[in-house]
Amino acid sequence: MAEDFQDLQEFLDRKNNEVLNAVKQNPLSNVLFGKDRDDEKKIIKSDSDEQLLITVNFSTVVKLKAIQITAPTDCGPSSVKLFVNPGNLDFDGAEDEDGTQEIELKPDDLKSGAKPIRLKFVKFQKVSNLSIFVPGNHDEAEQTIIQSIRFFGPCPVIEGSKPSLAQQKAASQGDWLN
Repeated sequence: MAEDFQDLQEFLDRKNNEVLNAVKQNPLSNVLFGKDRDDEKKIIKSDSDEQLLITVNFSTVVKLKAIQITAPTDCGPSSVKLFVNPGNLDFDGAEDEDGTQEIELKPDDLKSGAKPIRLKFVKFQKVSNLSIFVPGNHDEAEQTIIQSIRFFGPCPVIEGSKPSLAQQKAASQGDWLN
């Protein structure tokens, strides 16, 4: 990603995220946080069919620039539908409603180290939570598997907080003297 954008993992709410229709022994934290999200054995896997509905909450309002989903190329998502601040969304609503953005995923998009997929930035300006609907996978297998999800955007500015080290480095010295 460009230097002015970062992985927003530190701004994810660690407790209030959920995934519907996932095997219970595979928690969502496996794909969102820390070293686990790079471990190919720590996954989320759909349960009764190939669909998943993931809701991620942020600890502060963020702007999203891109998303990166890592998954096996055969049973990884073939597409995702993103919903910004959707309220209570269920599978029927996710299927029927227009999302904020729909993304078709090619197998190469799912490989580890693949380039993050750019979002329509103007539609992702004030995101406090994001729902990700996965309708199916590439091989139309019974289960969809996701290994990691990463969100990218500018570092949020929190009122009354000191600018981060990255923000300080990015600004010229003269900007901080005023």
